[in-house]
Amino acid sequence: MRGSWSSLILLCLLWFAPVVVAQPDVPDRLHPRQVFVLRNVDGVGTNRLIFLDLLTGEQQAVDLYGERYTVTPDGVLFYAPGENRVRVVTPDGDVRDHPFVQPRGTTRRVDWLLDSDAQSIVWTLTEGVPGVLTTVTQIANYDGSDRRDVLTDGPRDGIRAMPVAFSADRSELYMDYQPDTIGDYTTFRQYAGLFAVDLDSGSTRALPGEPGCFCGAGLGSDWFLRLALTNNLSGFDLQARQLERGIEQTIPSLPLADYTQGGDILISPDGLYAIYALAQVRNFGTPDQEVQSVLVLVDLNALTQAPLGEVVDFLLRPTAWTEADNAVLLTSPQIDGTWKITLPDGDLQRIADATYLGEINVSP
Repeated sequence: MRGSWSSLILLCLLWFAPVVVAQPDVPDRLHPRQVFVLRNVDGVGTNRLIFLDLLTGEQQAVDLYGERYTVTPDGVLFYAPGENRVRVVTPDGDVRDHPFVQPRGTTRRVDWLLDSDAQSIVWTLTEGVPGVLTTVTQIANYDGSDRRDVLTDGPRDGIRAMPVAFSADRSELYMDYQPDTIGDYTTFRQYAGLFAVDLDSGSTRALPGEPGCFCGAGLGSDWFLRLALTNNLSGFDLQARQLERGIEQTIPSLPLADYTQGGDILISPDGLYAIYALAQVRNFGTPDQEVQSVLVLVDLNALTQAPLGEVVDFLLRPTAWTEADNAVLLTSPQIDGTWKITLPDGDLQRIADATYLGEINVSP
């Protein structure tokens, strides 16, 4: 890492938001903060979470072992594998167990999902042995109130149910029948059989065209986008479905040779665009492994797609839309850092050496 992490995060502040002097009457708990991570800072797996106060510019760093970091209204939710606990770290550095999202003694895996405004949280507990799995799904308001069961699925042979997204009107939860453990080792998260659960009745229905190939997908702004292998297995068509209006169209694959991995579809909040990544991996799993990736921009009005920017020699993933949906923040699972690509020119810039996780937005 070049220079101190403190100066690097201050550089982030210049890119993400202006510095505003905090007023004495603004309680600390109401300060908006951005969260970053530096991975494996000591060579033995310790991660450093950095909370950046957008009012004062002050930073708080917390070192811990964890995975699957999720920014929440009061900190960062993560799984601590050493303790088999779901924990929360707050901006002041306090680390505690989450009060109700926790594995049982027999739980093989716990997954969770927050809705877009962090008012509700849903989580799944996968129980059983590898060949016979049962998934219990629960939902609650973020403060723990109105907690209830949503779905009990199984037993199934090596398949668990995983939460993916909420519908635009919050009446349904989209989930996937996920092959157990395989998804954690693919270049991008892949989906096997996407379905919807009615949050009132618990009834389920398959999403249009499901099950599909074990390929990437994205849900948001009432769009359902699904990558599908072409007939000659040389690339991916994009199946675009507007769920409310019934629009359905297949967007032909791009003429990019040997880009056999694709995913991380991120739909803009205004529903006008989507972006995803394609990757080419050579000599997989060897010391000579080489990765190239390219971003693809989808115009959801014209229902067309085209490469955005140039090919890069590492894996980049879309993380968040920014600048009124005119730019996208990107991160990499391979190296620390945050990048930004602008629309429509595809200008790519590295804007920080730490990896952006999200922003803690607060209101009085």
